[in-house]
Amino acid sequence: MNDVKTKAVGTLNTILRYARIFAVNSMRRGLILGRYTLACWQQQRMRCAQRRLGKAVLAALEQGEVNPMLAEGVKDALDKAKAIQARKDQQYQAVAVIREKIRNSCACE
Repeated sequence: MNDVKTKAVGTLNTILRYARIFAVNSMRRGLILGRYTLACWQQQRMRCAQRRLGKAVLAALEQGEVNPMLAEGVKDALDKAKAIQARKDQQYQAVAVIREKIRNSCACE
């Protein structure tokens, strides 16, 4: 009788451990979904920034600039585009860290 109770407790502990891992990994997958949503939003902002950069380069060329990348408006647009790209890259790095946590959360002992 004591052996049955021990097996039941061990089985219950195993089930609870797997349930906890499942819940934590589900939360992590939700975080990944949120990070990808932010990355997509930042990609949209990146497209707008690149469009503004192209317009600034064209305007600098129309004004007779020899090197349009040295124009003040172009430098500002380029800096904004780089900042948006850096934030987008941070989202992808955060996703990689979360995925590594999911990989390492094995129930095996």
